[in-house]
Amino acid sequence: MRKTALLLIFTLLLTGCSFSVSTANITDAGMTTNMVEGTPVDTVTQYKGNADAFYAYGILNNAPDDTTIRFVWKYVTEPQIIDEVSFNSEGQTDIYVYSTLTMDGMWPVGDYSVEIYIDERKDPESVVDFSIVE
Repeated sequence: MRKTALLLIFTLLLTGCSFSVSTANITDAGMTTNMVEGTPVDTVTQYKGNADAFYAYGILNNAPDDTTIRFVWKYVTEPQIIDEVSFNSEGQTDIYVYSTLTMDGMWPVGDYSVEIYIDERKDPESVVDFSIVE
């Protein structure tokens, strides 16, 4: 078994295949009305349409240096991506990471979500649903 695993790794390296294994993950994701000193002040699932900003957050755990975090904001009621925000963890881990979404004017009433991705993973680490109410 051990020989097979070593042979597989050696073959992948020789053929130019690349892969990465990261233990980075996101826990305790949610929405808040504000972040103060890097910490959410509350947890909400609904906002008014005239809200100044939406904050999505989560705790980044076990992140190696240069971990990329990506927030994808979506309007679910009429399926569309509103915005994508990416940034580098800069070697920080076990901290809150967050993204803010703002707009001048009123937000459409309906259902929204934020997907939080780590590095180039195809599946989100966390999905946070929220809604805009009248």
